[in-house]
Amino acid sequence: MDPKLTNLSLRDGYCVLPQVFDKAEIEAFRQSAVDNLGSMGQTRNVAHSYHLAGFHRFPALAALHASIAADETINRFLQAYYQDIPYFALGLSDITVNRSQHWHTDLLRGRYSGFLKDCDPWAETAGCLKALVYLQDGASLRILPGSHLTPTPLDDTRLELLAEASAPDIVRVDVRAGDVVMMDIRALHRGSSDADMGSPELADRPKILVSTVFGLVSSAFSRAMQVGNAHRMAAWDSRYLA
Repeated sequence: MDPKLTNLSLRDGYCVLPQVFDKAEIEAFRQSAVDNLGSMGQTRNVAHSYHLAGFHRFPALAALHASIAADETINRFLQAYYQDIPYFALGLSDITVNRSQHWHTDLLRGRYSGFLKDCDPWAETAGCLKALVYLQDGASLRILPGSHLTPTPLDDTRLELLAEASAPDIVRVDVRAGDVVMMDIRALHRGSSDADMGSPELADRPKILVSTVFGLVSSAFSRAMQVGNAHRMAAWDSRYLA
């Protein structure tokens, strides 16, 4: 593993692992997602927008999650990043289909932020990393480099204001289908706008993003995220899937 990649992730809060998955794998991932749209929730006011939180829990999509969590390239990166200290997948996994994303971090926010009260998410150098697998070319991800190093609010309204104040420093990340972005979950970032995702053309060729989060087994931060996310998923299921 190129040490420049791990250093970049530590400094900026993200890096791109190019062409981790080939064309056949990408199409298989896309087909798995499309075949399971009926099991997903609709969290945006767009008919062709879907989201499934904790998709690793569903047997029809378990193999998709395993393909990411067990991928050799991703794990070489994680082993180097975590310096061979044991790590695990926290259970924070998502499939999004044509779904917009406002400015946010992937920390437990709002009513779930209390699960972080017994740990300091910014006390750890490594933190938790999300692997974002892109199933098409794009440049929708915008991120504030270095924002994972400084405490940020745990409510979305204040994060939006912070992003507005930091506009000159925000970067847009170009990716190709099969690339994986490794991103610190403390980083301030966003995806496509509601207007972008409202395009009728996306109903036939959707934009699909698949992700899962890793952290150190020994980390109080990782464990807090794991427990809090389990509660968040249960509430999400009740609201969107029941």
